[in-house]
Amino acid sequence: MMDRTVLIGVDWGSSRFRAWAFDNEGDVVGGTAVPDGLLTHEGDPLARLRFHINEWLGEWPDRPIIACGAVGSAEGIYRTDYLPVPMPMNSLAKHLVHIHGIHIVPGLKQMSPPDVMRGEETQLFALDEPHGWICLPGTHTKHVTMEHGRIVGFSTEMTGELRALLLGSGGLKPPAGIEQVFDEGIFREWVEKSLDTEDAASPFAVRAARMTGLLDPRHHTAALSGLLIGADIAAHYDPGDELTLVAEGALLDAYRIAFDTLGAEIDEYPADEATQDGLFELADEAGLLG
Repeated sequence: MMDRTVLIGVDWGSSRFRAWAFDNEGDVVGGTAVPDGLLTHEGDPLARLRFHINEWLGEWPDRPIIACGAVGSAEGIYRTDYLPVPMPMNSLAKHLVHIHGIHIVPGLKQMSPPDVMRGEETQLFALDEPHGWICLPGTHTKHVTMEHGRIVGFSTEMTGELRALLLGSGGLKPPAGIEQVFDEGIFREWVEKSLDTEDAASPFAVRAARMTGLLDPRHHTAALSGLLIGADIAAHYDPGDELTLVAEGALLDAYRIAFDTLGAEIDEYPADEATQDGLFELADEAGLLG
């Protein structure tokens, strides 16, 4: 593998560590993933990063290393400054921070209203001359506005975190002993309840519907998820909008259904592929590949 490798890319976030080896065409020729998040484990971050790379490759590589995500946060190996928006995305490669043999991608900040991102900027760099709206679902979903490759602004919705908190404890926790089943029809129905912004249902309506017999207890999670994701997209998009959705797996499926229910048109870009492509293209633009 290493004879074909020209670059090592790292995405280290709050919950997991991932790294890939790229060939000179930008194709992934190997990789590793470890459930070691910067916010879920303790210990010196630089030592942990070196350990994971050495465990994967057998030694510290003599190839350029580029990293994004929380690796550049206060909890990471070095806190990089946030770059202010509006800004052209192609200028991001000029601001990589080289320290400890690693090129760190800085995050972005918005002053009004206040907002920040770390990691998503790398995914945005992968998009070819992005223009319009980009939705990046996650624990903290980002909604980004671009104009011909220039990031104009963005906003963060805590949809994923709120969903996890509400389903984990309190009055909206699923009923004990009942296995939850995803039902697309139920999910769409509760998305629609949030799309009607003048008469939107509150999250408590899920519990009330279950207790009054209007909602099968097995569909509690699907209903609450639909309500929260529906509220998320209703706050940012209208029927007929065209946008790029950067997601995969269950998040891709959920947001695809929600945008279809809204009547918006989407282009899809797998999230992992966007991270990989963004890291490689940033490294290439920054002249790290020779």
